Amino acid sequence: MIRIIHIITSLGDGGAEHTLFKICKYDTSNKHIVISLTGKGKYTKLLKKIGIEVYNLKMNFFSIYKFFYLIKLLYNLKPEIVQTWLVHADLLGGIAAKIIGIQNIIWNARHSTVEIGKTKFSTILIIKLLAKLSFLIPKLIIVCSKSSKKVYENDGYIKKKLKMILNGYDLSVLNINGYQKDIFRKKNKINKNISIIGNVARYDPQKDHFNLLNALSIIKKKKIDFFCVLVGTNIKRNREIIKKIKNLGLSTQVKLLPQTNNIPQVMNGIDIHIQSSSYGEGFPNVIAEAMACGTPCIVTDVGDAAFIVKNNGWVVPPSNSIKLAESIEKALVQTNAKNWKKRCNEARLIIKKNFDISKMINSYTKLWNQVHNTK
Repeated sequence: MIRIIHIITSLGDGGAEHTLFKICKYDTSNKHIVISLTGKGKYTKLLKKIGIEVYNLKMNFFSIYKFFYLIKLLYNLKPEIVQTWLVHADLLGGIAAKIIGIQNIIWNARHSTVEIGKTKFSTILIIKLLAKLSFLIPKLIIVCSKSSKKVYENDGYIKKKLKMILNGYDLSVLNINGYQKDIFRKKNKINKNISIIGNVARYDPQKDHFNLLNALSIIKKKKIDFFCVLVGTNIKRNREIIKKIKNLGLSTQVKLLPQTNNIPQVMNGIDIHIQSSSYGEGFPNVIAEAMACGTPCIVTDVGDAAFIVKNNGWVVPPSNSIKLAESIEKALVQTNAKNWKKRCNEARLIIKKNFDISKMINSYTKLWNQVHNTK
């Protein structure tokens, strides 16, 4: 059993946090401890519930003493491997581990695009610094998508250390469930004869909710029936989204729902999932989660979205509401066609074949053993 400490920027609602949680939950052959550089988040409680030791440092820009506390904490916990997640943790966690002589350091790099004007300037500077430090600090650098691997190669990270491990999903939890579909419709008072479009994403510029709303406005003008639910952190009472919905005349077609832990019910409840991001995606979890529940997806061509859906879904350019509306219209027409159920079953088969949770855990275990046994 290897003693692994994970250092992550936060434990809020995000893809990296979700993947870390799944590793801690499904890997029972190693000892996992989690350190969050910031405060408590969604996954703090979930990790503790499955028996994982969690430390929340509540670090900010001015709390230099917290960095020294991190060093002391690592020294006392005596990990055999330190695995850091996201750029701030890669930097601070990597340096802290190196200071006390830990050699087995793994970075988990998850950006898929680094663009001035879209990515924070401070993040760009850190990534440039990490590119230099990649030769000195980590033994290996994990990336979760083909697109992010290219990004980090282009940014100057040492290529021979980059290892790709695709995300994995528990298909015993994420499955096709007609009962959950009915419950979702009844709970949200949605007519059972209308097709439901869904978008599961926190409110963030990169998720580009306005792109989706603009596309729905085009669909409405064509007198096409639909209902849409937007689900995620900072969505339900979001003033900007509510204002946009009213301005587009979509108040009776769009419902805002809060972040939920019952993703299988949402993904079963909707008929089509739309990922409308304009940038910044690596391997979007929500696409695979939707498909695992038999829900076909319309995605923007960002990160590995097209790679995940393959020929089962629809791929459109980012920030193009007209193209997005065209694909939504095509999908809505097909929901009433005879072969729709076949498309739904094929969506799940893609995830089962390529992204089962066991594949991800086996890949991580193999990598940890490799690092641990290397002198």
